Order: sequence, then C-alpha cells, then structure tokens
Amino acid sequence: MITVQKLAQAIAKRLGGTEAEALAESRTVMSYFGFRSVIIDNAIHPDDRKVFYALHDAGLLQSFWETVPLLDGRNWRIFYWSLNEADLDRILVDEEAPPEEPVYKSLPDEAWGRPAAGA
Repeated sequence: MITVQKLAQAIAKRLGGTEAEALAESRTVMSYFGFRSVIIDNAIHPDDRKVFYALHDAGLLQSFWETVPLLDGRNWRIFYWSLNEADLDRILVDEEAPPEEPVYKSLPDEAWGRPAAGA
C-alpha cells in the first residue's frame, strides 16, 4: 500500500531536499489520490500540477491519456496520473542507482534550435 510516508521517502531519495519538504509534497499528492492509484488530471489544482510534473520527471508518477469520441464526432483527450507501488518499492530498495535524468535535460543546445553555449 502506498502511504504518505512511503511516498515522502521516495521523494526525498529522488529529489533531495528536507524531510519536511518531501512530506509536504507527498501529502499534496496523496490528498488527490486517496485510496486510488489513478486520478484524472482535471482534478489537480494548477499550482499543484508543478509538483506532479517534478515527480513525473523523477520517475515517481506516470501519466497517460485516452481519447474518447464525443457525440458530435470530435475526439476528446482525457489525461490521467498514476502511482505505481512497485515503482516506489524499486526506488526505495535501489540504494545505489542514481536517479534517471529526464531525456530533455540530456539534449544538446542544438536540439532546442539555439546555438551552443559559448558559440
């Protein structure tokens, strides 16, 4: 079972910071999930969404979407967030592995359409 404390430990391990900061972020996230493992993105307050994206980049949350047809023939995309207990367990057990760097941070400046630093 995913608890506030378990998520806080994983946050502290992946993102650093103080225990109090990790606990506050964990409480924010868990207040949305409650006893569920999947929530709809629309339920998240815009200020809290920043925490969700940071935890996503750290590998603590996943996101996915589904496309549903509307009655008028258009499609509507619904975005979701999910917590996976196995991922948290793996992070908490895997003491030696460094956190995986988000792919966009490893891209060279040229990939962003701007000149390299110092060029």
